[in-house]
Amino acid sequence: MNLLQLDQPPEASSPAPVLVAALDGWTDAGSAGTTAAQVLRDACEPRRLAAFPPDTLYDYRDRRPLLEIDKGELGQPQWPELVVELLEPTAGPPLALISGGEPDFAWQSAGADLVALARQLGATRYVGLGSVPGPVPHTRPTPLISTSSSLELRERMGQPHEQVVVPASFQVVLETQFQDAGLDTLGLWARVPHYVAGEYPAAARALLERFSSYLGTPVDLSVLDEEISDNRERLDLAADGSEEVTDHIQQLEELHDAELERADGAEEQGPMTSGPLPSGDEIAAEVERFLRGKRE
Repeated sequence: MNLLQLDQPPEASSPAPVLVAALDGWTDAGSAGTTAAQVLRDACEPRRLAAFPPDTLYDYRDRRPLLEIDKGELGQPQWPELVVELLEPTAGPPLALISGGEPDFAWQSAGADLVALARQLGATRYVGLGSVPGPVPHTRPTPLISTSSSLELRERMGQPHEQVVVPASFQVVLETQFQDAGLDTLGLWARVPHYVAGEYPAAARALLERFSSYLGTPVDLSVLDEEISDNRERLDLAADGSEEVTDHIQQLEELHDAELERADGAEEQGPMTSGPLPSGDEIAAEVERFLRGKRE
């Protein structure tokens, strides 16, 4: 391995661990993937296996280390890092969790090192947990889309991702590297309402539900209930207090419901809206303006 530093020699086990990735970065809208990973971590007492030296992966001017200052006394910098931890749930296979900040540099080298680690661990499966913004309403269940090396998995675990060309994230590139190395790969991507600027725990719950059903990993989803309820209340409050936001969300609901009908085999329907949808930035700005006014 060129960059990855092992905390302990990796050992193959039976059953083999499943590699799981959830990175803070380009494909973590609403912090859904990283929140899901934290729920798994909190439930399993992680054991650190390896990490990348931060200097090799990060531009500190873009992802600055945190530093605590207490009455003029400087604490130690908290450097961003990309780590691999072993989680051992009460049921299902062990998990080798890759988490941390999305790297700025050395994507191919870091991916090659993680492929080498997978081989040393005897891992044959990979699951990615991530999220992307989309024209979906917060008043409906969070939809999932999937990417996978297996057509059967793509169709069973989530609506296959549509054909699109987008700037890649490291997590997506990593999935392709695992696929090229012969692992069975599955990327689960929650679609987060594009007007949500902060965390969206309902998407984390949707990821964990599908993850649990796939691997048989027990997950206590109730730990997210209060956050989901509070988040929904804030978004509902913003919608109810602004006619513009209410109209936007109603249009998204109509589009969402029509898409479900088509997916269920209903006859193709025409457009359900009377005009073009506004951008997510426009809706988010209106929501934030309303919530800011309520706080004041």
